[in-house]
Amino acid sequence: MKVVLYARVSTLDKDQDPENQLLVLRRVAEAAGDVVVKEYVDQDSGRKSSRKAFQQLLTDAGKRKFDLVRVWDLSRFSREGIQAVFEHTSQLEQCGVSFWSYCEPMLNTAGPMKDFMKAVLSWAAGYYSERLSENVKQGLARKKLKAAEKGEAYVHGRRALAPELVARIRELQAEGLSVRKISAAVSVPVGTLHKYLVKEESPAK
Repeated sequence: MKVVLYARVSTLDKDQDPENQLLVLRRVAEAAGDVVVKEYVDQDSGRKSSRKAFQQLLTDAGKRKFDLVRVWDLSRFSREGIQAVFEHTSQLEQCGVSFWSYCEPMLNTAGPMKDFMKAVLSWAAGYYSERLSENVKQGLARKKLKAAEKGEAYVHGRRALAPELVARIRELQAEGLSVRKISAAVSVPVGTLHKYLVKEESPAK
């Protein structure tokens, strides 16, 4: 089996050495008769998916360059939260790549319970994604209701600009100022301004 090893050490602790994780993983791979084709190492907090080695690992998984990812434990793989862990492992499974953790053997998708664990991880990733979507919708609904109770409008989930400010924006537009100059004059982002500028009608053909 072609395998890769992933190790991560925190940038907050300069005394950590990824070699401590890799030594154990190499011994396990050798005992299992695996062929280690690559080792990915990040020095990062692990709280974000922008880790270069981690992103490369996911890209290579999509190209089926290996069959299994071995890690020391889930906290080394990701510290973004359980939802992100389930999503990452589910993504690997969709690429046909199994996941194996030294410290959490009950979550491995490469052992006797692999079919069961694949189903669990896939369900968990979908469940947490759906929960997140519902939480966002509920939060937006609460904000809209709160704005309505105050007699205020709500634009794309954000409180609308005050009527006086909107009037000033349109005055500056009528004077011929560019969007950037209006933005600087009223301290409103360009992206937000476009929602309030008077749209010019296309000439009739």
